[in-house]
Amino acid sequence: VRHKARLVAQGFLQKYGVDYDEVFAPVARNSTLKILLSVAGTRNLHVKHFDIKSAFLNGKISEDIYMRQPQGFETGTKVLKLKKSLYGLKQSARAWNQVLHEALEANGFEQNKVDNCLYVRKFDGNTMYALIHVDDVLVAGTNEEEIDTTMKSVGSNFEIKNLGGVKHYLGIDVHRDNDGKFMISQPLFIQKIVNEAGLQEGKISKSPLDIGYYKQEGTEMESNEKYRKLIGMLLYLAVNTRPDIAASVAILSKKVEKPRDNDLSEVKRLIRYLKGTMDLQLILNDPEKAGTLEAYSDADWGENREDRKSNSGFYVALNGGTISWCSKKQSVVALSSAESELIALTETCKELTWLKEVIKAFDIDVSQPTLLHTDSQSCISMVRNQKFSNRSKHIDTR
Repeated sequence: VRHKARLVAQGFLQKYGVDYDEVFAPVARNSTLKILLSVAGTRNLHVKHFDIKSAFLNGKISEDIYMRQPQGFETGTKVLKLKKSLYGLKQSARAWNQVLHEALEANGFEQNKVDNCLYVRKFDGNTMYALIHVDDVLVAGTNEEEIDTTMKSVGSNFEIKNLGGVKHYLGIDVHRDNDGKFMISQPLFIQKIVNEAGLQEGKISKSPLDIGYYKQEGTEMESNEKYRKLIGMLLYLAVNTRPDIAASVAILSKKVEKPRDNDLSEVKRLIRYLKGTMDLQLILNDPEKAGTLEAYSDADWGENREDRKSNSGFYVALNGGTISWCSKKQSVVALSSAESELIALTETCKELTWLKEVIKAFDIDVSQPTLLHTDSQSCISMVRNQKFSNRSKHIDTR
Protein backbone atom coordinates (compact mmCIF):
# COMPACT_ATOMS: atom_id res chain seq x y z
CA VAL A 1 0.00 0.00 0.00
CA ARG A 2 1.32 3.40 -1.02
CA HIS A 3 0.06 6.70 0.38
CA LYS A 4 -0.09 9.49 -2.20
CA ALA A 5 -0.47 13.24 -1.92
CA ARG A 6 -1.50 14.92 -5.16
CA LEU A 7 -2.04 18.52 -6.17
CA VAL A 8 -5.32 18.71 -8.10
CA ALA A 9 -6.61 21.66 -10.13
CA GLN A 10 -10.18 22.90 -9.71
CA GLY A 11 -11.28 22.00 -13.22
CA PHE A 12 -14.91 22.78 -12.46
CA LEU A 13 -14.00 26.49 -12.57
CA GLN A 14 -12.70 26.25 -16.17
CA LYS A 15 -14.66 28.03 -18.90
CA TYR A 16 -15.23 26.41 -22.30
CA GLY A 17 -13.50 28.28 -25.14
CA VAL A 18 -11.21 30.10 -22.72
CA ASP A 19 -9.51 27.50 -20.51
CA TYR A 20 -10.20 24.43 -22.65
CA ASP A 21 -11.61 23.31 -25.98
CA GLU A 22 -11.62 19.59 -26.93
CA VAL A 23 -11.59 17.16 -24.00
CA PHE A 24 -12.26 13.75 -25.57
CA ALA A 25 -9.62 11.04 -25.13
CA PRO A 26 -10.13 7.48 -26.45
CA VAL A 27 -9.81 4.28 -24.41
CA ALA A 28 -9.48 0.75 -25.75
CA ARG A 29 -12.66 -1.22 -26.47
CA ASN A 30 -13.32 -4.35 -24.40
CA SER A 31 -13.44 -6.43 -27.58
CA THR A 32 -10.00 -5.21 -28.72
CA LEU A 33 -8.45 -6.40 -25.46
CA LYS A 34 -9.96 -9.85 -25.95
CA ILE A 35 -8.82 -9.97 -29.58
CA LEU A 36 -5.26 -9.07 -28.54
CA LEU A 37 -5.14 -11.81 -25.90
CA SER A 38 -6.80 -14.33 -28.23
CA VAL A 39 -4.22 -13.68 -30.96
CA ALA A 40 -1.35 -13.70 -28.43
CA GLY A 41 -2.48 -17.07 -27.09
CA THR A 42 -2.86 -18.55 -30.59
CA ARG A 43 0.55 -17.29 -31.80
CA ASN A 44 2.34 -17.83 -28.49
CA LEU A 45 3.24 -14.13 -28.11
CA HIS A 46 4.59 -12.54 -24.94
CA VAL A 47 2.13 -10.05 -23.39
CA LYS A 48 3.64 -7.54 -20.97
CA HIS A 49 1.94 -4.92 -18.81
CA PHE A 50 3.36 -1.40 -18.38
CA ASP A 51 2.14 1.40 -16.13
CA ILE A 52 2.98 5.08 -16.59
CA LYS A 53 3.55 6.90 -13.30
CA SER A 54 1.67 10.20 -12.80
CA ALA A 55 0.62 10.10 -16.44
CA PHE A 56 -1.49 13.29 -16.55
CA LEU A 57 1.44 15.40 -15.32
CA ASN A 58 3.18 14.79 -18.67
CA GLY A 59 0.48 16.34 -20.84
CA LYS A 60 1.17 19.53 -22.79
CA ILE A 61 -1.42 22.32 -22.68
CA SER A 62 -1.76 25.10 -25.24
CA GLU A 63 -4.08 27.36 -23.19
CA ASP A 64 -2.93 29.91 -20.60
CA ILE A 65 -4.18 28.49 -17.29
CA TYR A 66 -3.52 30.06 -13.89
CA MET A 67 -4.17 28.61 -10.45
CA ARG A 68 -3.85 29.64 -6.84
CA GLN A 69 -0.84 28.48 -4.86
CA PRO A 70 -1.56 25.31 -2.84
CA GLN A 71 -2.34 25.83 0.85
CA GLY A 72 0.72 25.57 3.05
CA PHE A 73 3.12 26.31 0.18
CA GLU A 74 2.33 29.97 -0.52
CA THR A 75 5.20 32.34 -1.35
CA GLY A 76 4.13 35.94 -1.83
CA THR A 77 0.79 36.87 -3.41
CA LYS A 78 1.31 35.70 -6.99
CA VAL A 79 -0.63 32.95 -8.80
CA LEU A 80 0.89 30.04 -10.72
CA LYS A 81 0.87 29.53 -14.48
CA LEU A 82 0.71 25.90 -15.57
CA LYS A 83 3.36 24.74 -18.03
CA LYS A 84 1.96 21.20 -18.23
CA SER A 85 -1.38 19.55 -17.48
CA LEU A 86 -2.48 18.69 -13.97
CA TYR A 87 -4.93 16.21 -12.48
CA GLY A 88 -8.35 17.85 -12.34
CA LEU A 89 -8.12 19.83 -15.59
CA LYS A 90 -10.81 19.01 -18.12
CA GLN A 91 -8.29 18.52 -20.94
CA SER A 92 -5.76 16.48 -18.97
CA ALA A 93 -6.79 13.09 -20.40
CA ARG A 94 -6.68 14.39 -23.98
CA ALA A 95 -3.33 16.14 -23.44
CA TRP A 96 -1.78 12.96 -22.01
CA ASN A 97 -3.20 10.79 -24.79
CA GLN A 98 -1.60 13.08 -27.38
CA VAL A 99 1.82 12.84 -25.66
CA LEU A 100 1.66 9.02 -25.53
CA HIS A 101 0.45 8.90 -29.14
CA GLU A 102 3.43 10.97 -30.31
CA ALA A 103 5.87 8.82 -28.28
CA LEU A 104 4.50 5.59 -29.79
CA GLU A 105 4.56 6.96 -33.35
CA ALA A 106 8.15 8.18 -32.86
CA ASN A 107 9.12 4.57 -32.09
CA GLY A 108 7.60 3.12 -35.23
CA PHE A 109 4.06 2.29 -34.00
CA GLU A 110 1.14 2.98 -36.34
CA GLN A 111 -2.29 3.86 -34.91
CA ASN A 112 -5.23 1.70 -35.93
CA LYS A 113 -7.97 3.72 -37.63
CA VAL A 114 -10.86 1.69 -36.19
CA ASP A 115 -9.74 1.50 -32.54
CA ASN A 116 -7.48 4.50 -31.90
CA CYS A 117 -5.99 2.84 -28.80
CA LEU A 118 -4.48 -0.06 -30.77
CA TYR A 119 -0.99 0.47 -32.22
CA VAL A 120 0.98 -1.87 -34.50
CA ARG A 121 4.75 -1.85 -35.12
CA LYS A 122 6.32 -3.98 -37.87
CA PHE A 123 10.08 -4.49 -38.07
CA ASP A 124 12.43 -7.16 -39.45
CA GLY A 125 9.52 -9.45 -40.24
CA ASN A 126 8.20 -9.24 -36.66
CA THR A 127 5.08 -7.48 -35.39
CA MET A 128 4.44 -5.82 -32.02
CA TYR A 129 1.05 -4.70 -30.73
CA ALA A 130 0.34 -2.05 -28.09
CA LEU A 131 -3.04 -1.44 -26.47
CA ILE A 132 -3.47 1.64 -24.27
CA HIS A 133 -6.05 2.49 -21.64
CA VAL A 134 -5.11 5.93 -20.21
CA ASP A 135 -1.91 5.04 -18.31
CA ASP A 136 -2.03 1.23 -18.67
CA VAL A 137 -0.30 -0.26 -21.71
CA LEU A 138 -0.34 -3.89 -22.87
CA VAL A 139 2.36 -4.84 -25.38
CA ALA A 140 2.40 -8.16 -27.25
CA GLY A 141 5.29 -9.45 -29.35
CA THR A 142 7.46 -12.45 -30.15
CA ASN A 143 10.63 -11.15 -28.42
CA GLU A 144 10.39 -10.21 -24.74
CA GLU A 145 13.67 -8.26 -24.75
CA GLU A 146 12.58 -6.28 -27.80
CA ILE A 147 9.37 -5.32 -25.98
CA ASP A 148 11.33 -4.03 -22.97
CA THR A 149 13.77 -2.10 -25.19
CA THR A 150 10.97 -0.52 -27.23
CA MET A 151 8.95 0.57 -24.19
CA LYS A 152 12.08 1.96 -22.56
CA SER A 153 12.53 4.11 -25.65
CA VAL A 154 8.85 5.12 -25.63
CA GLY A 155 9.16 6.20 -21.99
CA SER A 156 12.31 8.28 -22.46
CA ASN A 157 10.40 11.45 -21.53
CA PHE A 158 8.28 9.97 -18.71
CA GLU A 159 8.55 7.15 -16.18
CA ILE A 160 7.25 3.73 -17.18
CA LYS A 161 6.97 0.85 -14.72
CA ASN A 162 7.39 -2.68 -16.10
CA LEU A 163 4.84 -4.94 -14.37
CA GLY A 164 5.97 -8.08 -16.24
CA GLY A 165 3.60 -10.55 -17.87
CA VAL A 166 -0.03 -9.43 -17.73
CA LYS A 167 -1.84 -10.83 -14.68
CA HIS A 168 -4.20 -8.10 -13.52
CA TYR A 169 -5.52 -5.47 -15.94
CA LEU A 170 -8.29 -2.91 -15.20
CA GLY A 171 -9.70 -5.10 -12.43
CA ILE A 172 -9.58 -8.20 -14.65
CA ASP A 173 -7.54 -11.26 -13.68
CA VAL A 174 -5.68 -12.66 -16.71
CA HIS A 175 -4.55 -16.31 -16.54
CA ARG A 176 -2.51 -18.23 -19.09
CA ASP A 177 -2.25 -22.01 -18.93
CA ASN A 178 0.58 -24.24 -20.13
CA ASP A 179 -1.00 -24.58 -23.59
CA GLY A 180 -0.90 -20.81 -24.10
CA LYS A 181 -4.65 -20.48 -23.64
CA PHE A 182 -5.77 -17.13 -22.15
CA MET A 183 -8.61 -16.93 -19.63
CA ILE A 184 -10.06 -13.89 -17.83
CA SER A 185 -12.17 -13.51 -14.69
CA GLN A 186 -13.05 -11.02 -11.93
CA PRO A 187 -13.35 -12.96 -8.64
CA LEU A 188 -12.17 -10.06 -6.45
CA PHE A 189 -14.69 -7.69 -8.05
CA ILE A 190 -17.49 -10.24 -7.57
CA GLN A 191 -16.54 -10.52 -3.90
CA LYS A 192 -16.71 -6.73 -3.68
CA ILE A 193 -20.25 -6.81 -5.11
CA VAL A 194 -21.25 -9.55 -2.65
CA ASN A 195 -19.93 -7.43 0.26
CA GLU A 196 -21.68 -4.32 -1.06
CA ALA A 197 -25.01 -6.20 -1.15
CA GLY A 198 -24.40 -7.68 2.32
CA LEU A 199 -24.75 -11.25 1.03
CA GLN A 200 -21.63 -12.80 2.58
CA GLU A 201 -23.83 -15.42 4.26
CA GLY A 202 -26.40 -15.61 1.43
CA LYS A 203 -27.37 -18.92 -0.15
CA ILE A 204 -26.08 -19.63 -3.64
CA SER A 205 -28.60 -19.37 -6.50
CA LYS A 206 -28.47 -21.78 -9.44
CA SER A 207 -29.94 -19.29 -11.93
CA PRO A 208 -29.25 -15.57 -12.47
CA LEU A 209 -32.91 -14.56 -12.87
CA ASP A 210 -36.32 -15.97 -11.91
CA ILE A 211 -38.22 -17.03 -15.05
CA GLY A 212 -41.38 -15.54 -13.49
CA TYR A 213 -39.78 -12.16 -12.79
CA TYR A 214 -41.86 -10.31 -15.42
CA LYS A 215 -45.08 -11.33 -13.68
CA GLN A 216 -44.02 -10.13 -10.24
CA GLU A 217 -45.35 -6.91 -8.73
CA GLY A 218 -43.75 -5.09 -5.83
CA THR A 219 -43.74 -1.87 -3.86
CA GLU A 220 -41.72 1.10 -5.12
CA MET A 221 -38.59 1.76 -3.05
CA GLU A 222 -38.07 5.11 -1.30
CA SER A 223 -34.54 5.52 -2.70
CA ASN A 224 -32.88 4.04 -5.78
CA GLU A 225 -29.32 4.76 -4.61
CA LYS A 226 -28.42 1.21 -3.55
CA TYR A 227 -30.10 -0.33 -6.60
CA ARG A 228 -28.28 1.99 -9.03
CA LYS A 229 -24.92 1.27 -7.40
CA LEU A 230 -25.34 -2.50 -7.60
CA ILE A 231 -26.53 -2.33 -11.23
CA GLY A 232 -23.52 -0.17 -12.13
CA MET A 233 -21.14 -2.74 -10.66
CA LEU A 234 -22.95 -5.61 -12.38
CA LEU A 235 -22.80 -3.81 -15.74
CA TYR A 236 -19.01 -3.54 -15.53
CA LEU A 237 -18.87 -7.28 -14.84
CA ALA A 238 -21.32 -8.16 -17.63
CA VAL A 239 -19.46 -6.27 -20.37
CA ASN A 240 -15.98 -7.48 -19.37
CA THR A 241 -15.97 -11.14 -18.36
CA ARG A 242 -19.47 -12.54 -17.77
CA PRO A 243 -21.65 -12.96 -20.89
CA ASP A 244 -23.85 -15.37 -18.91
CA ILE A 245 -25.35 -12.47 -16.91
CA ALA A 246 -25.62 -9.97 -19.81
CA ALA A 247 -29.33 -10.64 -20.46
CA SER A 248 -30.24 -10.53 -16.75
CA VAL A 249 -28.39 -7.26 -16.17
CA ALA A 250 -29.96 -5.71 -19.29
CA ILE A 251 -33.44 -6.57 -17.99
CA LEU A 252 -32.78 -5.31 -14.45
CA SER A 253 -31.12 -2.11 -15.73
CA LYS A 254 -34.49 -0.90 -17.03
CA LYS A 255 -35.66 -0.39 -13.44
CA VAL A 256 -32.89 1.91 -12.14
CA GLU A 257 -35.09 5.02 -12.07
CA LYS A 258 -37.99 3.64 -10.02
CA PRO A 259 -37.00 0.21 -8.67
CA ARG A 260 -39.42 -1.91 -6.65
CA ASP A 261 -38.55 -4.26 -3.81
CA ASN A 262 -38.97 -7.29 -6.08
CA ASP A 263 -36.41 -5.77 -8.49
CA LEU A 264 -33.87 -5.52 -5.67
CA SER A 265 -34.64 -9.13 -4.73
CA GLU A 266 -33.80 -10.20 -8.29
CA VAL A 267 -30.56 -8.21 -8.21
CA LYS A 268 -29.63 -10.05 -5.02
CA ARG A 269 -30.54 -13.38 -6.67
CA LEU A 270 -28.15 -12.50 -9.50
CA ILE A 271 -25.40 -11.65 -7.00
CA ARG A 272 -25.98 -14.95 -5.18
CA TYR A 273 -25.61 -16.69 -8.57
CA LEU A 274 -22.29 -14.89 -9.11
CA LYS A 275 -21.17 -15.88 -5.63
CA GLY A 276 -21.55 -19.52 -6.59
CA THR A 277 -19.81 -19.10 -9.97
CA MET A 278 -17.04 -16.76 -8.82
CA ASP A 279 -14.25 -19.02 -10.06
CA LEU A 280 -15.55 -19.39 -13.63
CA GLN A 281 -13.16 -18.10 -16.28
CA LEU A 282 -13.88 -16.88 -19.81
CA ILE A 283 -11.74 -18.70 -22.41
CA LEU A 284 -10.36 -16.41 -25.13
CA ASN A 285 -8.75 -18.91 -27.50
CA ASP A 286 -8.74 -22.60 -28.36
CA PRO A 287 -5.61 -24.05 -30.06
CA GLU A 288 -7.79 -26.41 -32.11
CA LYS A 289 -9.87 -23.57 -33.63
CA ALA A 290 -7.11 -21.12 -34.62
CA GLY A 291 -8.09 -18.69 -37.40
CA THR A 292 -11.87 -19.19 -37.10
CA LEU A 293 -14.38 -16.35 -36.78
CA GLU A 294 -18.06 -17.04 -36.26
CA ALA A 295 -21.10 -15.43 -34.66
CA TYR A 296 -24.49 -16.40 -33.21
CA SER A 297 -27.59 -14.21 -33.21
CA ASP A 298 -30.91 -14.61 -31.43
CA ALA A 299 -33.95 -12.63 -30.27
CA ASP A 300 -37.17 -13.03 -28.33
CA TRP A 301 -40.40 -11.46 -29.56
CA GLY A 302 -42.38 -8.79 -27.70
CA GLU A 303 -41.26 -9.99 -24.26
CA ASN A 304 -41.25 -6.50 -22.74
CA ARG A 305 -44.67 -6.24 -21.09
CA GLU A 306 -44.69 -2.42 -21.05
CA ASP A 307 -43.95 -1.48 -24.68
CA ARG A 308 -43.86 -4.92 -26.37
CA LYS A 309 -40.39 -4.42 -27.76
CA SER A 310 -38.13 -7.42 -28.28
CA ASN A 311 -34.61 -8.17 -27.05
CA SER A 312 -31.59 -8.83 -29.26
CA GLY A 313 -28.59 -10.94 -28.36
CA PHE A 314 -25.39 -11.96 -30.12
CA TYR A 315 -22.12 -13.76 -29.44
CA VAL A 316 -18.89 -13.58 -31.50
CA ALA A 317 -15.98 -16.05 -31.25
CA LEU A 318 -12.44 -15.69 -32.64
CA ASN A 319 -9.96 -18.58 -32.54
CA GLY A 320 -12.61 -20.54 -30.63
CA GLY A 321 -12.72 -17.96 -27.80
CA THR A 322 -15.30 -15.34 -26.83
CA ILE A 323 -14.43 -11.79 -27.93
CA SER A 324 -17.78 -9.96 -28.04
CA TRP A 325 -21.39 -10.31 -26.90
CA CYS A 326 -24.46 -8.16 -26.32
CA SER A 327 -27.99 -8.29 -24.96
CA LYS A 328 -30.23 -5.25 -25.33
CA LYS A 329 -33.74 -4.08 -26.07
CA GLN A 330 -34.60 -3.29 -29.67
CA SER A 331 -35.49 0.28 -30.66
CA VAL A 332 -38.55 -0.58 -32.78
CA VAL A 333 -41.59 -2.81 -32.24
CA ALA A 334 -41.28 -6.00 -34.29
CA LEU A 335 -44.57 -7.30 -35.68
CA SER A 336 -43.39 -10.92 -35.91
CA SER A 337 -40.69 -13.17 -34.54
CA ALA A 338 -39.00 -13.14 -37.96
CA GLU A 339 -38.73 -9.35 -37.80
CA SER A 340 -37.25 -9.40 -34.29
CA GLU A 341 -34.73 -12.01 -35.45
CA LEU A 342 -33.82 -9.87 -38.48
CA ILE A 343 -33.22 -6.81 -36.26
CA ALA A 344 -30.97 -8.92 -34.00
CA LEU A 345 -29.15 -10.17 -37.11
CA THR A 346 -28.54 -6.55 -38.14
CA GLU A 347 -26.96 -5.73 -34.77
CA THR A 348 -24.70 -8.77 -35.10
CA CYS A 349 -23.64 -7.77 -38.62
CA LYS A 350 -22.82 -4.23 -37.45
CA GLU A 351 -20.60 -5.61 -34.69
CA LEU A 352 -18.95 -8.11 -37.06
CA THR A 353 -18.19 -5.35 -39.58
CA TRP A 354 -16.35 -3.37 -36.89
CA LEU A 355 -14.60 -6.42 -35.42
CA LYS A 356 -13.32 -7.58 -38.82
CA GLU A 357 -11.67 -4.18 -39.38
CA VAL A 358 -9.87 -4.51 -36.02
CA ILE A 359 -8.91 -8.14 -36.69
CA LYS A 360 -7.26 -7.07 -39.98
CA ALA A 361 -4.64 -5.21 -37.92
CA PHE A 362 -3.51 -8.60 -36.55
CA ASP A 363 -2.83 -9.92 -40.08
CA ILE A 364 -5.74 -12.34 -39.95
CA ASP A 365 -7.47 -12.95 -43.29
CA VAL A 366 -11.12 -11.94 -42.91
CA SER A 367 -11.85 -11.54 -46.63
CA GLN A 368 -13.97 -14.70 -46.66
CA PRO A 369 -17.61 -14.59 -45.50
CA THR A 370 -18.09 -15.02 -41.77
CA LEU A 371 -20.34 -17.82 -40.56
CA LEU A 372 -23.35 -16.25 -38.82
CA HIS A 373 -25.82 -18.56 -37.08
CA THR A 374 -29.52 -17.88 -36.48
CA ASP A 375 -32.26 -20.35 -35.56
CA SER A 376 -35.08 -18.61 -37.47
CA GLN A 377 -35.93 -20.19 -40.83
CA SER A 378 -38.33 -17.36 -41.71
CA CYS A 379 -35.62 -14.80 -41.01
CA ILE A 380 -33.15 -16.72 -43.20
CA SER A 381 -35.79 -16.76 -45.96
CA MET A 382 -36.31 -12.98 -45.68
CA VAL A 383 -32.57 -12.34 -45.98
CA ARG A 384 -32.06 -14.83 -48.80
CA ASN A 385 -35.00 -13.68 -50.93
CA GLN A 386 -34.97 -10.00 -49.93
CA LYS A 387 -38.68 -10.44 -49.30
CA PHE A 388 -40.02 -7.17 -47.91
CA SER A 389 -43.51 -5.79 -48.07
CA ASN A 390 -45.60 -3.06 -46.49
CA ARG A 391 -45.84 -5.16 -43.34
CA SER A 392 -42.07 -5.06 -42.88
CA LYS A 393 -41.44 -1.55 -44.25
CA HIS A 394 -40.45 -0.21 -40.81
CA ILE A 395 -37.40 -2.55 -40.76
CA ASP A 396 -36.58 -2.46 -44.49
CA THR A 397 -33.44 -0.32 -44.04
CA ARG A 398 -32.03 -2.90 -41.63
